[in-house]
Amino acid sequence: MLLSACATCPPLPPVGPAPVAAGYIESGNGTLVVYSAWSCFDTYLTSDHSGYNIYSNDGKLVKWVPNGIEGDWTVEPPTPVSLPPGSYKVKAEGGEYGWVIVPVVIKSGQTTPVYLDGGRHSIDSLAGRNNKVLLPDGRIVGWAANPLLN
Repeated sequence: MLLSACATCPPLPPVGPAPVAAGYIESGNGTLVVYSAWSCFDTYLTSDHSGYNIYSNDGKLVKWVPNGIEGDWTVEPPTPVSLPPGSYKVKAEGGEYGWVIVPVVIKSGQTTPVYLDGGRHSIDSLAGRNNKVLLPDGRIVGWAANPLLN
């Protein structure tokens, strides 16, 4: 079920929250926000990100996320999902890459964004790519989940 990252790319390294200053510790759940590919069910009244699945590291389905609530004349932001800290796998649509499996790390009190919609995001403008996870075409998926940086 979760054997390969996507049809046309090698397995991706884990994505985590943006690096934070040392000593920043929160308790409780973290948040996952997945900017998946735009839904094929978009209408002239709404645009939503496509739904996706969250799996535990052992491959069990944790949650299906519809990832947008239809509304009138709106572009819906992705749905934030509260999760206990830990490692998960997200299976979401990634545009021309088809279904992409992205390992993610959730940390207490922090947000882990995953970018698969092909849009421009604030992470794109930050200099250096050493601590970012990239698709083969160079598009940024998110921050690398490096415990030394987070």
